[in-house]
Amino acid sequence: MTPTPRSTGVRRSYGALSFDGDGTLWDFDSAMRQALEDAARLLRGAGACRPGGPVTAGWLREIRDHVAGREEFRGRTMESIRLASFRRAVAECGISDAGLAREAYETYMEARWRRLRTYEDVPDALAALGSRYRLALVTNGNTRPHRVGLDGVFGTVVVSAECGLHKPDPAIYLHALRRMGLGPAEVLHVGDDPVEDVDAARRAGMDTAWVNRLDVRWPYADPPGPTVGDLGELTPLLLDGGSP
Repeated sequence: MTPTPRSTGVRRSYGALSFDGDGTLWDFDSAMRQALEDAARLLRGAGACRPGGPVTAGWLREIRDHVAGREEFRGRTMESIRLASFRRAVAECGISDAGLAREAYETYMEARWRRLRTYEDVPDALAALGSRYRLALVTNGNTRPHRVGLDGVFGTVVVSAECGLHKPDPAIYLHALRRMGLGPAEVLHVGDDPVEDVDAARRAGMDTAWVNRLDVRWPYADPPGPTVGDLGELTPLLLDGGSP
């Protein structure tokens, strides 16, 4: 697979920068996978066995995705969805012990927070960028900045579960702009997801920078605009080498 060429076309005249969280600032997927392994191990140790095989992290993730897609969970918090998914998993294993589902949930949450880390490039990059720009976080996830050592970094924090708006609806970006008191042309959004970050923020009228940490091909015909491998590559473009 041929990676997307790197682009450096960014301006330095923005009033603020907004950032996605999961996959952009912190490695949520790794923490989630490891936490699900811990929860699966606990359930297997309690004698739980899913139809057709052992309880695995992959199966628990499939159940969570199924629960999250149900209409009655639209707009619910990530925590409530995760707990409901463990209750469903335990029930599918033929176990009626509600306490086991709660124990699996608490095991997962403890492990998830304990293992969650920002990417190595993030703290220094945000410190440097914050010296010139106002910073905002716009996330569908449930990680607050203080959980990953970024307390006080963002002047504006927009969380889907709190505002009732979810990416890829561009309304969440318009809401963030109103919170900041800035127009779309004044804020650059930085994120890793082509749909939820790049396309959605563009539809809100914002410039975007694509953080392509996995060095994958851009999935659409239209170019992504400025593309960087991490925030360490983005920082000098915005502080020194961008297009005025």
